[in-house]
Amino acid sequence: MSQVVLISGHICTGKTDLAKRLQRDFGYHVVRTSDLIRAEAEKRGLNTDRLSLQALGDRLDAETGHKWLLDSVLTQTSGLPFEQPVVVDNVRTWRQLECFRQRQSIEVVHVHLYVLDRTILEGRFNRRNEKRDTQNTETYSEADLIKNEEDIQKFKLDADVRINTNRTDGDDTLVRVAARLGLLAPSTSRCVDVVIGGGYGSEGKGHVAAYLAKDYDVLIRVGGPNAGHTVSSGSGVYTYHQLPSGARDTTAKLLLGPGMTIRVDDLLSEIKECGVTHERLFIDPQAMIVEDEDIESEKGLKEKIASTGRGSGAAAARRILGRKPGAIRLARDIEALKPYVGDREPYRGSIVANLEKAYRDGCSILLEGTQGSGLSLYHGPHPYVTSRDTNVAGCLAEAGISPARVRRILMVVRPTPIRVGNPDKEGETSGPLKHEVTFAEVAREARLDPDEVTRQEITSTTKRPRRVGWFEWDQYRKACILNAPTDIVLTFADYIDGSNQDARRFEQLTENTIKFVEELERVSQAPVSLINTRFMRDDDSPVDLRSIIDRRNWTTKRMVPNLGETVRRNSEA
Repeated sequence: MSQVVLISGHICTGKTDLAKRLQRDFGYHVVRTSDLIRAEAEKRGLNTDRLSLQALGDRLDAETGHKWLLDSVLTQTSGLPFEQPVVVDNVRTWRQLECFRQRQSIEVVHVHLYVLDRTILEGRFNRRNEKRDTQNTETYSEADLIKNEEDIQKFKLDADVRINTNRTDGDDTLVRVAARLGLLAPSTSRCVDVVIGGGYGSEGKGHVAAYLAKDYDVLIRVGGPNAGHTVSSGSGVYTYHQLPSGARDTTAKLLLGPGMTIRVDDLLSEIKECGVTHERLFIDPQAMIVEDEDIESEKGLKEKIASTGRGSGAAAARRILGRKPGAIRLARDIEALKPYVGDREPYRGSIVANLEKAYRDGCSILLEGTQGSGLSLYHGPHPYVTSRDTNVAGCLAEAGISPARVRRILMVVRPTPIRVGNPDKEGETSGPLKHEVTFAEVAREARLDPDEVTRQEITSTTKRPRRVGWFEWDQYRKACILNAPTDIVLTFADYIDGSNQDARRFEQLTENTIKFVEELERVSQAPVSLINTRFMRDDDSPVDLRSIIDRRNWTTKRMVPNLGETVRRNSEA
């Protein structure tokens, strides 16, 4: 035992609640003084009512010079790892406290909880008794373990932390104590890497995120069901709509933030298909639910701007307008999501609480954005935009992450930006493309099969044909300004030259491809760290997973080994 937290204070000041919170949130081992005395009473064949236990406690103090509590704590914790912190609920005399202080091999932190108005404590005591099944006729004064005012005065002077719990609730008290114990994550820890799109979406972010996912402890997804991320992996081809890409190929913790818009049935199907358990997945209780009415209301957008019509925008609008109780449904209101959210406050926390733990534990975190910078509600060409800010700042806000936590920003671009195909209604468009061509033209220039490329280029969510154009350098630079990427990721390198499909190293790329990479770096002033040479095609046999040239000069390592991958490899061997 290297550290022990001793809690003192009158009954009903919140001592037991604090001990439980330290155990729940920080892994402290709890030793309850009342349990120790009860065990001793049973050993001696004595009564175990409260008054009898108080009398035994006084007798133990007299018999051992108040040292019995220290000895009992040392005995109970002797089998624990040395670094396991311990919290004692509670010390009732200052002489018990002094016995711990004199043990120089143990770091002692004394927390004293108090309430100045005794009637408040009596009210808490009476309300607690009313909730109990058994009738309790004891008064507050009879139940209080601290009888000697000298003990209280000594506690006040000695305490490392002293808190008036009439002005704090349990959460407030825990934060103040955790700060004194050095348990809070430092604001200087940069452990979040972000993957965002630099174009109009469909840049291949999901494939890149899934490639990186194996090295991270926590995967986070923002956005909604209107974005599909298609991934090729050892387990086959899969399109993620709401879970983080790579969820079924790793054992990482999965988080869906409060900015998410969720289509419940689709998410539950995705969870089942990916074999995700509730221990792995946490959904913030304030994530917004997409209703049937949202999908119905977006039919007009499908006809006007070729929106996916999945209801994310309408749901986001209702969230803003429905700021009164019962007007909207959030994740916390959905029975089927309770395994991933919790059934009542504080649910399973919030994404902020989960992230705080990840920061504190030194976990590596990958945040996966959706769509692309050119579709941003604020920075894209309105009205041909999506319902959210797709740039890094918007993604961080939706996830609840401070920019100060960010380590790397990976912006994904393709050499031929795309938009979804124009609406079926004549005269309508899905938005501007400066240098629009056909996929047949792209394929012929890259020496690919025009029919195959055209057939493959449909959207992941709506299965509509895409539009395509030559690279827009001005839009690319704007995306760089908005996102300040530390790394550029180039995908669809085979759309520059089909022979890039066979490249496994940078120098094996064609001369024109290398020139394109160099110009991307000049304009962005960031290195092109990952290059995707091809995506899985229908005729791929056998599956080729070496489709990314990794030029990073940085790495990320998981704290916890990917056990699922280890098991898979062993079974294959």
